[in-house]
Amino acid sequence: MASVRVAVVLFALFVLAPCISLGCRSEAPHASTCPAPFRPDAARAEGILAKLGEVPAGARARDRALAKGGVSFCFGRIGVSSVTTSGAVLIDEALGTEEAAARVAHLLTHVAEGLRVEPSSREDDCEEITARALAAEAKALSLELELRRAFGIGASARIRYEFEGNFWAAPAETREGLVLDYLRAHPDGAPGIDALASGYARRCREARDAAPAR
Repeated sequence: MASVRVAVVLFALFVLAPCISLGCRSEAPHASTCPAPFRPDAARAEGILAKLGEVPAGARARDRALAKGGVSFCFGRIGVSSVTTSGAVLIDEALGTEEAAARVAHLLTHVAEGLRVEPSSREDDCEEITARALAAEAKALSLELELRRAFGIGASARIRYEFEGNFWAAPAETREGLVLDYLRAHPDGAPGIDALASGYARRCREARDAAPAR
């Protein structure tokens, strides 16, 4: 528990400017308060970090992200809890600890592994970049679903993924691919899912157009 308290202190030291999900651009972290309507809540953050520690996969996602530093928790009302490119985790305050922890494990996976779609030049292939981003999302969503089951999240869940039943009905080795197929089939979003495919593709094209030619 001491390590969890240290982690919460680290989260409190870095509170970043707002940038929700697909509209993000990189921002430098700075000491401040959470952007309205978000706010820090050290007690809730500690509860989420502790809950993640109850499941090995959750603990790994937590520890990998914390090792990178510069991550903050902000609580408020948001349709889909998200993470900014600068590491601010924006959490829907209506979620219970278990459901928030499962979602946060998903988001911390992105913090640890990175989920940037900005190409370095105009020659970069946005289709390939978007495909890699969607594969990373499918992997993170699969982890979230595993933790939802491990934490016993059931009928009372606020987040309801249309593919959750099919995910558990499928053989284990095909589940991540099932999620990826769903994301490809819903480029403009679905219940609990942002407009991932179309959003990543748009961001990549915009950044590519602005990049210097080689």
